[in-house]
Amino acid sequence: MRKLLIILFFCCSLPAHAVIKVGTVFFYPPFVLSLNEGFDIELMQSLCQGLKEQCQMIPMDFNKLYTSLDKGQIDLAIGGIAISPLRKNDYIFSLPYMLSKGQFLVLQGSGINSMEDLKGAAVGVIKGDPKGGVFYNYLESNFGDFFQIQTFDDIEDIITALGNKTIKAAFLHHSTAVYWEQNGGNQFQTFGNIIPIGEGYAIMALPANAALIQRINVLLQGMEKDNAYLNLYKTYFGNN
Repeated sequence: MRKLLIILFFCCSLPAHAVIKVGTVFFYPPFVLSLNEGFDIELMQSLCQGLKEQCQMIPMDFNKLYTSLDKGQIDLAIGGIAISPLRKNDYIFSLPYMLSKGQFLVLQGSGINSMEDLKGAAVGVIKGDPKGGVFYNYLESNFGDFFQIQTFDDIEDIITALGNKTIKAAFLHHSTAVYWEQNGGNQFQTFGNIIPIGEGYAIMALPANAALIQRINVLLQGMEKDNAYLNLYKTYFGNN
């Protein structure tokens, strides 16, 4: 009986998740710069501290976040993930922590001054979920017959393709396009209007982790009230 009580005590003392496995991407600035740096990374670190649970960040290609969730290899996914009605068929999301927007990125001096200049050209986009992804689906719906859409696994591949002129433009998260305009050695410039995409950026999980997402939502609301979120936002995005 005494042994049973001891076992029950230790079982009940364990946190809800001994280790929360968080899938993210290798590199997608300014959201992910490394496993210790980037807006999404520092946001997740703050949330894990608030949860009082240990988190393990697991990097992978963007399109593998979905299969990793499906197989139970990760509990959460973060990394510039936009909420969409299609994704909500299979996954649940935290409260959105930022508006999701897209913008084109082109080479400096490319001579692209209007969308007509991209007619028939190759335009790159990051490969999203198995159903295409929010950014891909936007291009397919609005420009499917206008230019050639090429998909890429990660940001480094798409930036390399733009730099060597394999593609004529890239369609990226607005903040990512601005990052490369400012940090790409004067090679790139944003082009065209900023376009609302999806329903905001959020943390994604399977429905089985609804209780964990609810705990995260409470923390996100708290960060907004005590300016912790605003201070983090200004670190990576300034006053934009």
